[in-house]
Amino acid sequence: MFIAISILIFGLIIAIHELGHFIAARIFRVGVPEFAIGMGPKLLKKQGKETLYTLRAIPIGGFCALDGDDNEISSDRSLFAKPLWQRVIIFASGSLMNILVGFLLLLAFFSTMTSLPTTTLSGFAEGFPLEGQHGFMVGDSFHRIDGSRVYQNANIGMLLDLAPGDTIDVEVIRDGQRVLLQNLPLRRQLFEGSDTPRFGFYFEVNEHPTFSDRFTYTFHNLLDTMRQLPLTLRMFARGQAGIEDVSSVVGIVYIMNQAGTTAPTADIAFWRMVMLMAIISVSVAMVNMLPIPGLDGGRIFLMLVSWVVARVFRRELSRKVEGYINMAGIALLLGLMIFIIFNDIIQIAGR
Repeated sequence: MFIAISILIFGLIIAIHELGHFIAARIFRVGVPEFAIGMGPKLLKKQGKETLYTLRAIPIGGFCALDGDDNEISSDRSLFAKPLWQRVIIFASGSLMNILVGFLLLLAFFSTMTSLPTTTLSGFAEGFPLEGQHGFMVGDSFHRIDGSRVYQNANIGMLLDLAPGDTIDVEVIRDGQRVLLQNLPLRRQLFEGSDTPRFGFYFEVNEHPTFSDRFTYTFHNLLDTMRQLPLTLRMFARGQAGIEDVSSVVGIVYIMNQAGTTAPTADIAFWRMVMLMAIISVSVAMVNMLPIPGLDGGRIFLMLVSWVVARVFRRELSRKVEGYINMAGIALLLGLMIFIIFNDIIQIAGR
């Protein structure tokens, strides 16, 4: 059951993405010949004034066909008959819609929590070596770790583990002021009464969060989710992550199925699905904005390059060339997707 639910959720996320393109195209009066939910053969269809609305058999994906998306200008409602800024918004709107929906889902999830963790220190494990004026003090709030912003409590352990070298720079908020603690030998270790290595911090908990607290916490969680992609790319560059850490649709469905089937109650399973849908929605948005041909970010990047070329050399970049670049990008992405799917299947089969 959860496999089916996971597939439907993933399809819904893509449909939301395409809806963003559709709404922006409507606002800027770009023709939309077809708006489809799902892929493959048509199951249902309804012809609107100018748009054919279809529901297709395979519940993964969807598309919003734009008039002139093939780089040809056939009328004033063609995509490339519109100013550059409008085209950029149209291509970015899918990701913006995913981010908005992700934020609302996260807000709904955190509204169910009776308390919220904080980044403010409430105490230390016995024998913690870095307590004091030149180290950590009760009441300090983590702000940055080795230059990376701390948005929520869960970031602290992750960023401390990822920091290279034997020492770490930590910026805290102390009495309303930023204090930089440099070259701290801060690594996991065994403390008295603990069976596993840890950093030795205890944190305050917000026991009675207001709506404002929940909204702020949700916004910080959204920012944290949005920066996971660049953080992962940095980990790849440092050799801290590999292809096995990247998931395809198969891997995502497997994770969602595990989250649902291991939940002790239906209510917990539901909210786990909500949380995962939010994270995946935001992740899809961020991946789509990468400046890679075939993705929305790649389309925007090529349009901006074309605009610069036209201004500098008084000659536009050929739209056919743009089309060929995007086709090549799509082919490479499909190849990469097949490889990651194959890798996911091998990993899942080995568990």
